[in-house]
Order: sequence, then C-alpha cells, then structure tokens
Amino acid sequence: MTEPVRPNERLWSFPKGMLGPDDSIKGFEVEASDGHAGKVAWASYAAGESYLVVSHLQHLREVHHVVPAGAVQKLSARERKVWLRVSRAQVQEAPEHLDPQAPLDHSTFDAFESATSTWSFGGDMF
Repeated sequence: MTEPVRPNERLWSFPKGMLGPDDSIKGFEVEASDGHAGKVAWASYAAGESYLVVSHLQHLREVHHVVPAGAVQKLSARERKVWLRVSRAQVQEAPEHLDPQAPLDHSTFDAFESATSTWSFGGDMF
C-alpha cells in the first residue's frame, strides 16, 4: 500500500502528467485567476520541491515571487502559457526571491507555507 501524499508535497509538486521529463516552462506567460501576473523567470521541477519564480514589473523594477507548483491549474506548451489557481494579488503577496535562478533553502519553503496558509487553491488541492 502506498503512503498518501502529504498536503505540502502536493503543494510543492506539479500535478502528475502535466510536464514531461524534458519540458521547461521558463519564459511562459503567467495568468492568475484574475488576469496576467507576469512571466516564469525560473522553475524548479524537483519532486516535492517544485516551484515557479514569477517575474513582473512593480514600480519600474522587476520583482520575482515564488509560487508553488501546486498552484498551477494548467499549462499550454503551444501557447507558452501557465494558468494559476491563485489571484494576481496572491502572487504579489508570495515571498520575493532576489535571484530567480538561485535554489530556495528549506526555511523559504516553511516561510511560504506560513505566509500563505489562507490561500485557497481550489479543486482537490487539499
């Protein structure tokens, strides 16, 4: 019998079958539940530690926010677009990441989960 997936593992993993082993979503446009939220500057695909770094302009400077892979509702390689289950405001409330390509440390994962505990991902996320 397999062990059930803990909610935080699902939060930090792309839904099964969404990406192939050689797929990349870097550079894809990001659509939040209420409109355009930016572009994928970086993505990590490690099981249980997957996330997107969404970049957008804020007050004439580029900022980068960490969004867990579980927030991805769907994606289209043809359209080069990712749709999220969260709003633009929630993306902007997510923790900033100064260097999109730098890996996150485990304290960042914990901080994210604490800071976003009220987020609703819809569907069967939890």
